[in-house]
Amino acid sequence: MLSSSVDLVKYGQWSHNDFVDFFTALVKQYGVRKVKTDFYTWMAKILYQVEIHKISKSELLANNVPDQFVDDIEGRIANFVNETKEKSLKQILEEIKAAKDIDDKILHQVKDIVLYVSSSKSCPVPTHHKDKKEILMKLCKAVKDTKGWNPRLTQMVSWCIIVLSGSRQLIQVGTGEGKSCIVAMLAAYRAMNRESVDIISSSPVLAERDAKEWGSFYKQLKITVDYNTNKREVLKLRECYKCQVVYGTAQDFAGDWLRQRFQRENVRPDREFQCVIVDEVDSLMLDKGLEVVYINSEMPVMEPLNVILAKIWFVVNQFEDVDVEKARDVIRSSLMAEDSYMLPSETSLGIPADSLKHNNFHIPGFQEHINGRLKIWIENAFLAKTMTLGHEYIQHNDSIVPVDFSSTGVVQNDMKWGDGLQQFLEMKHQTRLSNMCMITNFKSNVNLFRSYKYTYGLTGTLGNKTELNLLQNLYPGIKTCKIPSFKRRKLYEKDGIVINDENGWVQAICNVVNKKATQTVYRGSRAVLVICETIKRAEIIHNELSKTIPMDKLKMYTNNNVDNSNVTSAVVTGGCVIVATNLAGRGTDLKVCPHVNVSGGLFVVQTFLPLNIRVEQQAFGRTAREGNPGSAQLIMCCSHFSESVKLMMALKLPSMLLNLVKDLKAAVAAPRLSENTFEETLKMCQLDPNEKNCEAMKKDLEYLLNSTKTTSLELEKQTRDVIVQTRLSQMLEDDIPKITKKEELFSEYLNFLDEIYKQPQRGSHGDIVASLHECWGMWLLMKFNEKESTKTLKIQLKKDLQSAKEKLYCYQSPSSMIYHYARTGNTFRHKGSHADSIEMYTRALANNPCWPAIALYNRALSILSQANSGHIVQALADLELAEQAVDSCIKKLELTLTFIKSSSKDPNMASGNVLTNQFKIKKLTQYVLKSNIQKAIQVLQRAESEGYNVRIQKYPV
Repeated sequence: MLSSSVDLVKYGQWSHNDFVDFFTALVKQYGVRKVKTDFYTWMAKILYQVEIHKISKSELLANNVPDQFVDDIEGRIANFVNETKEKSLKQILEEIKAAKDIDDKILHQVKDIVLYVSSSKSCPVPTHHKDKKEILMKLCKAVKDTKGWNPRLTQMVSWCIIVLSGSRQLIQVGTGEGKSCIVAMLAAYRAMNRESVDIISSSPVLAERDAKEWGSFYKQLKITVDYNTNKREVLKLRECYKCQVVYGTAQDFAGDWLRQRFQRENVRPDREFQCVIVDEVDSLMLDKGLEVVYINSEMPVMEPLNVILAKIWFVVNQFEDVDVEKARDVIRSSLMAEDSYMLPSETSLGIPADSLKHNNFHIPGFQEHINGRLKIWIENAFLAKTMTLGHEYIQHNDSIVPVDFSSTGVVQNDMKWGDGLQQFLEMKHQTRLSNMCMITNFKSNVNLFRSYKYTYGLTGTLGNKTELNLLQNLYPGIKTCKIPSFKRRKLYEKDGIVINDENGWVQAICNVVNKKATQTVYRGSRAVLVICETIKRAEIIHNELSKTIPMDKLKMYTNNNVDNSNVTSAVVTGGCVIVATNLAGRGTDLKVCPHVNVSGGLFVVQTFLPLNIRVEQQAFGRTAREGNPGSAQLIMCCSHFSESVKLMMALKLPSMLLNLVKDLKAAVAAPRLSENTFEETLKMCQLDPNEKNCEAMKKDLEYLLNSTKTTSLELEKQTRDVIVQTRLSQMLEDDIPKITKKEELFSEYLNFLDEIYKQPQRGSHGDIVASLHECWGMWLLMKFNEKESTKTLKIQLKKDLQSAKEKLYCYQSPSSMIYHYARTGNTFRHKGSHADSIEMYTRALANNPCWPAIALYNRALSILSQANSGHIVQALADLELAEQAVDSCIKKLELTLTFIKSSSKDPNMASGNVLTNQFKIKKLTQYVLKSNIQKAIQVLQRAESEGYNVRIQKYPV
């Protein structure tokens, strides 16, 4: 009971004196009314109801005597708990006005419009704001007709503020307050103005869900709607983008624009960036603002780098004391030496010694790029060693997939890390090895949102002042506003706990969960949502809870790649415990049963220090929704803090210790009073509630309340906020300018491509454009310098592209690193222009001797097809060289695999894993090619010796 008293003072915002008076009034009422229930049970029930419903002192005072509590406190509390009244328009507008986010003139217009629409049914529309009133009435009628309910006042106010505030407005609407309705009404309004509207959701599941759920609403208004997720066919996308309203994700909108603009697929030919409505706008514009969408395309030029990455991975795993600089020296020596004397011995690796004697690391034309990127590749190899499965990434379908554990908890299936990190993690787990990408096209989220004429956004958490300032810097002219909840929110946050060791942290979480999920004499069992930072830690908590929570009540929600309907669609009942990641912290609407709400609502346990205040508020937003009660608590482990948080807290440790010593001195000096002493004075007051006994009880209660220390975790949160501010400043000053510069250069490249397509076709557009893509990608890799001005870089890019174009039109390759000659040779060969194809293959071999087998093999085919004098001897020479080239390729594959496998100390990875099988297939492909070459050599040798003619015939592979 004392614990409930302390909670009420801390979380109910009662002063000590007010609570003591309230407690005394309850003691007196119990004696006067002769309540049959046990005193402690009766008292605990009342205190708990006051606590969870955040009932204030003024709401329990008598009307006729304002400074005294009412006689029937139980009845007053029951009336308050059962009260479901929503806020009035006057209350809503007063709260908005107090925040000073919206101009008074606009608020007056909002009041005029909403007051008319919410109160008038058939009256003539006044001329003032007539168009807005008529449209809002039409929208509200469509909602009523298709959904069966009227939009709330807060939803109408939100719609009016966005419509009246210009072209860029973000609003904060609390979780569970009906954002999807506001979005649909706003989209319909813009569509009525003959604008195309893109609605960007935080996940494809939500986009598809909302498009379908609001389909009948749009249909009644004769507005076409579709969603662009899970569509890849050109015709389906073209039909989708003909609709007035399209739901989707930032990734899909940016990707489809790239397909239209870069790949020329004509998927959205007539759609402009007119109006965007962004759901969870803070996450997409801030946390994911730097995310870049690109269309991946395999480029053979990148595959030779795998052996270098494998060498790096071997070095950083082979030596315990190696650091970045030492590793770089070892790798650089291997790259530059004529023989790789630093390679491991034949016996340690189990491969032929002659394959180690050759310099397998020299890649013509790539040396400058390798030297420039070597340090970051090595740093990422060390980073890959520290990363943990189930924390930053998971394995899914034989692939390494990143997890956005710090913000949304979403498994990011279409995302890959750059600069070798993806490949090092694949080597670490010996799963399928991908090639590093040469990025030739891209669109960032920041650039996507800046493209629109009208930008609107909604979220449950806009963030603090620093984050709002960044938003306004990124998107000039954008305005923000916080919309009040339609009912009073009944969320209270318990004191946070910081535990030193992980075992104690797990036990503290389980103790709290078991306590909340178990029924008591004063409340029923509650439901609990435990939000963990990573999948792996969620599994640890889940395993421990399984010892005390029945399995039919214990659920996991950590991976969006599996069916989670048992969590997202099921009703959350008493005693139910959901262990989740941040996947449940944003956008998840848990359906809490009435019994749980009566018992205090969903209890949220956040088991880590969130990335920022917005992530924290999103997690706590899973409870206390739509006027129902709920509570939350942070329970963290010191060892889980990031190194930056630990460092900043260490700097403040001396002052913390000094305050602790002062508190200890004060505690020793103060007179001691036990809870037992208070119980004695309480019993005396119950037996005889005279003034003397009441004063004694009040004095003891005041002492106990004052002696209870609170732990608000302000230091940890302040430290977190400082780091957030630093990160956001870096984003604004360094990251955004860099990505903006790259996108301006990409725009320049797209304009150059436009000119190519406008010119009369000289040769194959396809071959020329493919080669230009490679040139542009190599230019970004080799020549982009973020310190150079955009103007200087544009001049250099234009010059280099013009030079490349002129060479391509003359059937010359602009660079030894692109496969233009081999590609053009194939085109000529298929057309029957054998002499031209031979010339192109010859140039390919002269310009890029790296892995020449295909060029030699194809040149031999063209020579035989041409059938000039001496063609058999010439073809034989090419095929023999091609066979040697295939052998060299096989040795590089073996060397790459051996480096990777030798890096692992796990005996379970010795054989039969995905990586081994992948390389078996790669080598098998080379052996098949070698076999074909050998058969061709035998046929040509026989033909030469016996004087036969040779005929080329195609066979299916």
